[in-house]
Amino acid sequence: MEQAVHTPQPSIARPVICFALSAEFVEMTKHCRIPVAMFGNYLEFSQQRPESGCIVIGTHEVPKACKLLKNLRSDPAIALTPIYLLKDLGPEVAPLCDGVVDTIDEACDKAAPINKLLLDLEARQLADPGNAPQRLLGYLYSRPNSLLTPVGDWRNERFYSYPMMDAMIPPANGATVLQGLMERNLLAPAHLVDRLRHCPGCEGVHLNYIDTCPSCDSIEIEQRPFLHCFTCGHVGPDDQFIASMGLTCPKCAARLRHIGADYDRPLENFQCRACRHVFVDPKVTARCMHCDTANAPQDLLPRPLYALQLTEKGRISVRTGSVEEVCTLLDCLNNVDNSYFESIVDWLISLCRRYKEEQFSLLGIRIKNVVELTDRIGRLRVRELMDEFARRVRELIRSTDLTTRTNQYTLWLLLPKTDAKGCEIVRGRILALQADAGDGLELESVPFHAPSQLVTGEGAKLLMARMEGAIIE
Repeated sequence: MEQAVHTPQPSIARPVICFALSAEFVEMTKHCRIPVAMFGNYLEFSQQRPESGCIVIGTHEVPKACKLLKNLRSDPAIALTPIYLLKDLGPEVAPLCDGVVDTIDEACDKAAPINKLLLDLEARQLADPGNAPQRLLGYLYSRPNSLLTPVGDWRNERFYSYPMMDAMIPPANGATVLQGLMERNLLAPAHLVDRLRHCPGCEGVHLNYIDTCPSCDSIEIEQRPFLHCFTCGHVGPDDQFIASMGLTCPKCAARLRHIGADYDRPLENFQCRACRHVFVDPKVTARCMHCDTANAPQDLLPRPLYALQLTEKGRISVRTGSVEEVCTLLDCLNNVDNSYFESIVDWLISLCRRYKEEQFSLLGIRIKNVVELTDRIGRLRVRELMDEFARRVRELIRSTDLTTRTNQYTLWLLLPKTDAKGCEIVRGRILALQADAGDGLELESVPFHAPSQLVTGEGAKLLMARMEGAIIE
């Protein structure tokens, strides 16, 4: 006899959490088919914290709704719960909720498919306060048609922000986390929203474009009509040429009767009041309104801004709960599969044995204390350290160098056409990064150079196993 398979039902048996901030909404809750747990604000809710699969907010005031939504989305325990409004409150509130409904029963019906997808995810990991990036991916996973969309606000130094990300992740870390998720192909651009130019000094986008004098950089310039005397070549404002007898050059006193024969109007039509310099086009300077830095337009940092979507790799990652395996941050280097890496090393070994002038270096690096650091300073801080370490290593290696990982904590760097001295230089620079890591990433490494250190009959797999044993000892 076959055993019946129990499938979790997505229907909401738990009470609906209602923030009843209007008399109209209070009356509506009396006719709801689902039990209702009613609260006046987030503080009241946080003191009781009933379980629920749906939240409905009844206020029609934008500031109250915005504050309440940010509190709810920043709360790890309920951040992914479907939240609905009874009225469209505009673009400031819309990115933080799941839509607008007419009744509480309608909200429950719309929440059912979201809650069904949330059953695929590990609730304990989602509720971990240090697991904010996974919650962000979990939000997109449970809303398949949703995008992480930037919203513009003139009060924001960088103008655009991702409201959902800012609610779940501290804004100070948001840009770094988002960049890491994109580099690891967990998030990908869905469509281009805008293209901005940032100040190199502070990353701000509020810029004032000023016309200045190309000679002295003064902003006191004026546009005036000029005349050009053919006799002596003098160029000056036209009012200097006006005399009682008609037009006369103020420099050589020549009579200017016929335009094109005696004089013409030159291209120069700007003059600086400070240095009296005459010029055709002013120099354009972009002055940052935040840090007051003056930049040439070509020195500004052009950056595209995208609405982001969850990739297939991101879907798998959030379902398996592996997004916070901090060492995978190293995979955003010039990373290749282990088997491919070993085949390249084998090929280089064969090349070195056949041609004595050929050489390469191999560097094994082990991060010794990730587990201890995570227990001591928390997963989020370790993630930041690993993000910074990966960024610094990426700056050190060349585009022709390859990396791979044979386990969670061991990174390999293959350095083609690199002698033993060059390998030691790279090794020293990478080991120096542990001193810059603040809370103390402890690194250990072992170098190898071919052909000087080749062992007869040793291939890539045996070589890397021998080197890894030396690191672990």
